[in-house]
Amino acid sequence: MIAAAANLIVALKNKRSNTDSAGAPLYEKIIPRAEHPISRKNIDKDALRVMQRLNKHGHEAYLVGGAVRDLYIGKTPKDYDIATAATPSRLRKIFRNCRIIGRRFKIGHIYFHDGKIIEVATFRQSAAKAEKSTKGIVRSESGVILRDNAYGTPQEDARRRDLTINGLFYDLKTFSVLDYVDGVKDLKSNIVRMISDPDLSFAEDPVRMLRALRHAGRTGFRIEDRTMDSIIRNHSDILQANSSRLLEELLKDLRSGAAAPFFKAILQAHLMGDLLPVLYAQLLDSGSSHPFWRRIETLDDRVRGGSEFSSPISLSMLLYTTLFTEEEFWDASQRISPLAMKQLHNNFQKSTAAIQVSRRDTERILQIARNLSTFNHLLRKARTPGKKLDKNYSRDVLDCLELEVESTGERPEMLLEWSRTVQNNERKRQAKRAQNGDPEDSTGSPPKRRRRRRRRRGHGGSQGGKNN
Repeated sequence: MIAAAANLIVALKNKRSNTDSAGAPLYEKIIPRAEHPISRKNIDKDALRVMQRLNKHGHEAYLVGGAVRDLYIGKTPKDYDIATAATPSRLRKIFRNCRIIGRRFKIGHIYFHDGKIIEVATFRQSAAKAEKSTKGIVRSESGVILRDNAYGTPQEDARRRDLTINGLFYDLKTFSVLDYVDGVKDLKSNIVRMISDPDLSFAEDPVRMLRALRHAGRTGFRIEDRTMDSIIRNHSDILQANSSRLLEELLKDLRSGAAAPFFKAILQAHLMGDLLPVLYAQLLDSGSSHPFWRRIETLDDRVRGGSEFSSPISLSMLLYTTLFTEEEFWDASQRISPLAMKQLHNNFQKSTAAIQVSRRDTERILQIARNLSTFNHLLRKARTPGKKLDKNYSRDVLDCLELEVESTGERPEMLLEWSRTVQNNERKRQAKRAQNGDPEDSTGSPPKRRRRRRRRRGHGGSQGGKNN
C-alpha cells in the first residue's frame, strides 16, 4: 500500500513542467526506491526526525548535497543537510532548538544534545529571477554573491548548487531520489562537473573551486575538462572570497583524512600560490620529495584512525617548513633571539596573508613553532630543554612532535625527551598544587575558578552585608 502510494507520487511529480519559475528548461528524473541504493536505515536518526517534522507541518523537505552523494556510493556521511520550503522564520517556530545563522544566505542550525548540528536551508530561487527581486541576490563589484535570500522551488534550488554530484535530493515521503541536474550519471561515471557554466559559477562564489578539487581528491573522481580549465583560468579569483571562509575550507581538509590529495590538487591548479604562497614556492622547488607531503600524509593517517587535532596543531603541521628560523639566530644563552622571533612573525604573516587566523590561534601557532625550534636546537647541542620551554603549550608541541617523528621516522629520541619533559613538568605542577592545597582534576588542568557568593543586601538601606 505504502509502496503503491509512493509510486503514484513519483508518477505525478514526473508530469511536472520541465521549466523553472523563470522559464528556464530543467532536467528532471525521479528515481524510485527499487532503482537506487539509499536506505533510510543508513540515514542519521535526527536528520530523519527533522524531515518528518517539517513534512508534518506541511513543508517539503529533502536530504540534500554531500549526504545523498555519499549514501549513493556507499559511504557514511559526516554531515547532514536538509533543504525545505520552510522559511528561516518558520524554522525557528517549528524547532525550539533552532538558531538562524549567516548573512550571505540564512541557514537554520538544529542543535541536538550530543553536539550534533543538522543544517537546514530554504530552497533558493533561480538566479535569473532572484536578480530581479528586491530581496534577491546582492553582488560585489567583482560579481561575488554577498547576499542571496530569495526563496524558490526544489528544482530551482538544485540548479543553484555547485556540482552535479551534490545536486541530488532524497525524498523521505516516497523514498525516491530527485535528480534535476543529471547528477546520478556523473556519480556513476566518477566525474566532477559544475552544474552551471563554470566561469559564472566561480565568479559567483570562488570557494566552489576548492570544493570541486576537494571532491575529486576525496573520491578519486576526474574533474571534467571544462570545469578544470575554468579553475586554472580563474584561480586568482579565490582571493575575492572572504578570508575567514578560506581558512574554514582549509581546516575542513586538514581534518578530513584526505588532505594530501586536496593539497596536490590545489598545487596543480595553482590555487596554492594564491592561498599559501610561501609553501607553494617551497613545493615548486622540491617537488614530491618535500617533507610537507610526508607530514600531511601522516596527519591523514592519524585522522582516519580517529585522532582529532585542534586548529593550531593542524595549521602548525601545514605551515611547519614556512615558519622555522635558521640556526644562526640563536643567542649565547641558548634562547631564540629577538631577531629570530621577528623573522618567525614575518614568516607567519607572509604564509597566512590570504587566510584569517584568529589572534588566539596565531599566538598558539607561534608558541608551538618557537618551542619546537627551541627543542630541536637544544637537542642538537646535547642540552636538556626542560626549563627553557613554555609549559602551557607542552601538550600541543607533543602532538606536533609525534606527527613529525611518525612522518620522518627520524630522531625518536626527540619524542622520548619531550614526553619526559612534559611528564616532569606535570608532576611538579601537581606537587606544587597539592602543597598549596589546591585541588586539580584528573587531566592535570587547574581547578575552575569559584564564583563569589553574592552578599545579601540590607532590608532598609543600600549597603550590602549585615543589616545595620
